[in-house]
Amino acid sequence: MTESSILIIQAPEDAQSTISRCLGIPEHKVRVITRRVGGGFGGKAMKAIPVATECALAAYNLRRPVRMYMNRKTNMKTTGGRHPMEVTYSVGFKEDGKITALHLDILINAGIGVDISPIIPLFVVGAIKKYDWGAFSFDIKVCRTNHSSKSAMRGPGEVQGTFISEAIIEHVASVLSMDVD
Repeated sequence: MTESSILIIQAPEDAQSTISRCLGIPEHKVRVITRRVGGGFGGKAMKAIPVATECALAAYNLRRPVRMYMNRKTNMKTTGGRHPMEVTYSVGFKEDGKITALHLDILINAGIGVDISPIIPLFVVGAIKKYDWGAFSFDIKVCRTNHSSKSAMRGPGEVQGTFISEAIIEHVASVLSMDVD
């Protein structure tokens, strides 16, 4: 077989590289056909690569086209979901509720594989910085665990960063017996 062809929607260059390594053939011998690119949130960007690689391996060995169908339940299980986080913080504030300082320690559960986990801290901090915290510092660690690999969902890191911010504001308001608004 001189050339392998695979149809994949997202990250065709990553699929080509992975399939090439799996089959032990040069990348230029792997042809990736892409219908469209875009809308990669929901784990579609990277999660299609294992399926594409499995199909390519089977097609390469069987010398015939292979198609794989995953039902919705299996697809949702393999997507992995959002990145869970463990957050501890120290916050300084005045009697009037003005927050003057915030330090965050965040552990991000990336799961067993990397996927897009290395860029999640950027989005989390971006969401948190939408507020004026005064002096702001943070220590974020992306952790590999024995859980399924996590991926980009709509607004990756933004949802978690906004939740962290709102929880801190609500905590300060509660301590001061103030209304959050």
